[in-house]
Amino acid sequence: MSADMLPHALLLATPALAAWFTTSLLAVLALRRPLRALAGPRCAYALWLLPPVAMLASLAANLWPLAPLRWPALTRSVIVLAHAGSGTTAPVASLLPDWIGTLLVGLWLFGSACALLVLLGRYAALRLALRVLPGDTLARHGVEGRHARLDIRRHPAGPALLWAPRPLLLLPPDFERRFDATQRWQILHHELCHRAQGDAWWNLLAALLGALFWWHPLRPWAQRTFALDQEVACDARLFASRQPPALRSYAGTLLQAASTLPLPLGSGVSHPRQLKERIAMLAQTRRSARRRAAGTTLILILLGGAVLAAHSAVPIATRTVAGMNPPTQDISVNDKLPPRYPIDAVKKHEQGTVYLAVLVGTQGMPLSIKQVHKPGPQPAQNLVNASLQAAAKWHFKPATRDGKPVAAWIEVPIQFLIYAEQTPATQHTRKRSA
Repeated sequence: MSADMLPHALLLATPALAAWFTTSLLAVLALRRPLRALAGPRCAYALWLLPPVAMLASLAANLWPLAPLRWPALTRSVIVLAHAGSGTTAPVASLLPDWIGTLLVGLWLFGSACALLVLLGRYAALRLALRVLPGDTLARHGVEGRHARLDIRRHPAGPALLWAPRPLLLLPPDFERRFDATQRWQILHHELCHRAQGDAWWNLLAALLGALFWWHPLRPWAQRTFALDQEVACDARLFASRQPPALRSYAGTLLQAASTLPLPLGSGVSHPRQLKERIAMLAQTRRSARRRAAGTTLILILLGGAVLAAHSAVPIATRTVAGMNPPTQDISVNDKLPPRYPIDAVKKHEQGTVYLAVLVGTQGMPLSIKQVHKPGPQPAQNLVNASLQAAAKWHFKPATRDGKPVAAWIEVPIQFLIYAEQTPATQHTRKRSA
C-alpha cells in the first residue's frame, strides 16, 4: 500500500472496525450462555475469539496490500436537502469535509492513547509493588515438572496469573498462613490451568482492546463477562484433570481467596454476583464428547462466517487495486451539479441514501454508473434515478498508478433529506442558486 493511501484507508477502516467489534461482541454476549449449556464452559470461553478475528478480517479487507484484498476509495457524501413546506425542490448540495472524519478518528485514537497510558501506569505501579521472597518457588510448594519454573511474586491482589511478559504467579504475602495445604494445592493448580490456557496473553489482548475501545458502552460489561468465562473455563479444566478437587472444599477456597484489589493484565473475578455464578457452575456435569464437538463446530462456523462477511462487506465495485492512488471527486464541478430532489418524493416525504458506484475513466469522466445495495431500507427508485442523472454529468480526478491515469471505481453516497425549517445556511444557498 502506498504511503499516501494509508490515511484514507485508515479513515474508512475505523468505522468498519467499530461496527464489526460491536456486532461480534453482541453475538458473544448473546451466545455464551446457550453455548456453555450445550458444550461446556471451555467452548463458551473459546467463543471470545470472535471479536478479534472479526476485527482482523475487517482490517485485512480494508488495508491488506496484496491482491485480491482491496479497500474502498475515500469519497465525500453529497447531501441533497428539500424544504417540506415549499413548492420548489431546488436542491441544496453540501459536501462533508474530510476533516470531520479525520477529527473523529483523531479523537478516538487520542482517547485510546490516554487509556493505554493509564493502563501502563497501573501496570508499572503493580510491578513496583511486587515482592520477591528468597527460595519462593513452586517446587517448595510441592509442584514438580515444567510448571515448577514459573516465577512467584508476592502481592495482596493474589492469587492470580500476571502477564509480565513471561507469566508470573502472584500469591498473597500471607499465603501459607491464610490457606491450609489442601487449599494451597487447589489454588496453585487453578493458576497453572490459567497458564495452560495461555490466559496471560489473552488478558493482555483484552486489556489492549479495552484501551482501544475506551468509548464503547459495552466495554465494562464485556471485560467482566470475559473474566468470568475465563475463570469458569479454568475451573472446568481443573475438574477435568486426573486429580479433581472436592466440590465443597473448592467452593470454600474460592470464597476465601477472592480479592477486591484491581489487577491490570491479571486473571480473577471479584464481583460477588460473578463469584456466586462461578460457584454455581461447579456443580454442572461434564459435557459429552459429542456435545463438545458440536460446540467446537459451531465456533468454527462463526469464525469462518465472520471472516467471509467482513471481506464481502467491502463491495467489489468500490475497491481499488493495491498500490493505486484512488479517484476523487472534482468538487469545483460536482458542487455545481447536485441531484435535484424529485417533487413527488418531497410530497411523499421520501428520504434515504443512494450509494452509487462510478467507474471513472482516465479522462475523469464516468464510464459506468450503478447503484450499490447496502443492508437496511432501500431508497425510493425516483431518488435513485435522480442520483444517476446527476452523476452522469459529474467530473472526477482519475486514479493514478505509477503517475499514469487508470480507470477505477469510486463509491459516492448521496443522502436525500427533507427538513422542516429553513436554516441560515440553506437560505443563503437558495439565494445563491436563485
